[in-house]
Amino acid sequence: MGLGSPHGDDQAGWAVASRLEGAAGVTAVIVRGGAELLLAWEGFDEVVVVDAAAPAGRPGRVTRREWPAPDLESTPLASTHGLGLADALRMAEALGSLPGRLIIYTIEAAATEPLAPLGKAAARAADELATRLLAGE
Repeated sequence: MGLGSPHGDDQAGWAVASRLEGAAGVTAVIVRGGAELLLAWEGFDEVVVVDAAAPAGRPGRVTRREWPAPDLESTPLASTHGLGLADALRMAEALGSLPGRLIIYTIEAAATEPLAPLGKAAARAADELATRLLAGE
């Protein structure tokens, strides 16, 4: 499930989901916010979520976590998605609606200007992550 928005590198999750669309055995879903995410993963036992991470000096860096992830559990509430990933995960946990296995990949953003295109580092990382996921990682 690609979480994102149309704002620069925040499109990284969408880019991964778009690249996976149509692959055998994969249900690729593009969502805009955490509330959509909670509904989109209903009925799935294993879910992979891809989202952009706040800029921290290494654009395109991919980080993998499996829930529960203490660093995400303590993430501040700021998000370009309204209800962001960390908030959605905490809410789903409280409601008992988490999938059985939840893997989270973040791709570090360089910039998230409104309606800007996906940057080169994030696009390259999205391509590489999609390839890794198709290979069964």
